[in-house]
Amino acid sequence: MAYAAEGFDRPMDRAAPPGGEQTDRRPVDGGAAGLRLPTLRLEQSGRVLTAWVDAPPFNYMTSAMQQDFIRLVEAVEHDASVGAVVVTGALPGRFITHFDIAQMSSGTDGAVEISGARARNLYRGVRAMIRWGGERLLARSSLKGLLAGVRFQDMALRLMYSPAVWIAAVNGPCGGGGLEMSVFFDMRVSADRDACFGLPELSLGLTTTLGAQRLAQLVGPSRALEMMLEARFYAPREALELGLVNRVVPAEDLLDTVQRMAERYARRPRKTVALQKRIFNDAHAASARASLSQEAAAALTSMMSPASQAAMRQWVRMQEGTDGDSVFLTRPEPWTEGTALDMNVPTGGPVPS
Repeated sequence: MAYAAEGFDRPMDRAAPPGGEQTDRRPVDGGAAGLRLPTLRLEQSGRVLTAWVDAPPFNYMTSAMQQDFIRLVEAVEHDASVGAVVVTGALPGRFITHFDIAQMSSGTDGAVEISGARARNLYRGVRAMIRWGGERLLARSSLKGLLAGVRFQDMALRLMYSPAVWIAAVNGPCGGGGLEMSVFFDMRVSADRDACFGLPELSLGLTTTLGAQRLAQLVGPSRALEMMLEARFYAPREALELGLVNRVVPAEDLLDTVQRMAERYARRPRKTVALQKRIFNDAHAASARASLSQEAAAALTSMMSPASQAAMRQWVRMQEGTDGDSVFLTRPEPWTEGTALDMNVPTGGPVPS
């Protein structure tokens, strides 16, 4: 689940529709590497920009991290000095564990359950207000969480058409929102230890927000659904067999291996890389906007359901008295087995449509 419940102060320029041109934006002073981001540390060597995810102690994805990635992707688009971006965890044995369930729970607890049709209408309304220049108004309204979701979706579309090559060097748990985002990268390389891959959303009664269709393209619809139904974290070799990762390398060689790859790929001309990526992605992207809207509406519907809110509260309760590491990793059985709580008790709420 990759969902932000908070708005942002600065409006994001919209990604162009698949097949269209990106909106011109002013380059960042000092280039992409000059950004100062709360959850990402940036280092550039030659044409390779390395983004270290630094959100101690467990590298949970948060609304702040989402905003940082939005700003980074925008900046890279307009920085001709960057030919490849490597994203890895700054903390030993940590990539992006998953979205911070506590933040998500606090942002939705007590919210009124809504139908799938209403959720889709809300997203259409938010996108319409964006087109009319109403982002600042949205950011100050009760719809700021939906605005954040739209911005993050647009970031994912941008990754598909970025002139830079994006590579995830996965050195730890890559789950939920971290996995949903990384499937939009061009490649994923995993360490042979510490790394693992999972989508625990269904164990909380949630759907994915933006990564389901891309995951299905990578591993096939049946395997993608199996991953979500299992709700467990897959070992690196399993991820390789599924086609989720491109390579598995010794942990001590991970960063060197990926940066050498990035150095080679960064020598390719950016415009040609962007054209080649468009050739690959346009095969699926004719309805990418509609698919993302459908996925986002389903995510909003599931997030507002009493069962999901109860599951998130249960996750937060199970975290109490621990060191803060995710119970999806330290106590996975109740979630993979579906015994953490009964989410099939009838609630009488609206049925998703």
